[in-house]
Amino acid sequence: MKKLLAGAGNLIFIMVTLYLCYFIVSAAYNRTPAFFGYRVLRVITDSMEPVFASGDCIIIKGIGEDELAVGDIITFISGDPSLNGAYNTHRIYDIARDYMTGETIYFTKGDNNVWTDEYTVSEDDIVGKYIGKLPYGKTLSRFLDKLAEKDFYFVAIILPIVLCLASCVVQLIKEVGRAMRKRGKDEEA
Repeated sequence: MKKLLAGAGNLIFIMVTLYLCYFIVSAAYNRTPAFFGYRVLRVITDSMEPVFASGDCIIIKGIGEDELAVGDIITFISGDPSLNGAYNTHRIYDIARDYMTGETIYFTKGDNNVWTDEYTVSEDDIVGKYIGKLPYGKTLSRFLDKLAEKDFYFVAIILPIVLCLASCVVQLIKEVGRAMRKRGKDEEA
């Protein structure tokens, strides 16, 4: 039974490590990591109020073009030069077909904006469809903001690592001491 539990623990550790590697590589290439097709994004503007507001964490799911309709909320790579290819999440206002290329083009608009977006969205730029808000997303968002601060980063990340390493060193010293005492008793006998 112990071997089975140890094997399961090792498997979980390996899976978490592989996912973290995937997460780091995705972040390095400016892609949002997906977990079974779902992604969590942080909202930074109020353009979609009242559906979601700045600071909320939203869940999107990758989907096919034929699954989109007017009224759906999508996340896409913005063609707006002022956004530098950043993700934008707005509602589909209209759908049209480009007569030259035959490609479907999406017109989008933030619910809290007066005008539709100046730049259209192509199929290739769509990242996913809005599924819902992450419970306690604003709390998570505030925590991430705090984590970005130097002092909090030290307290939340560096200090626990140092304490864990110190604990391991203390345990190692105790084990070495026990082994030496046992060896001394064995030599006396």
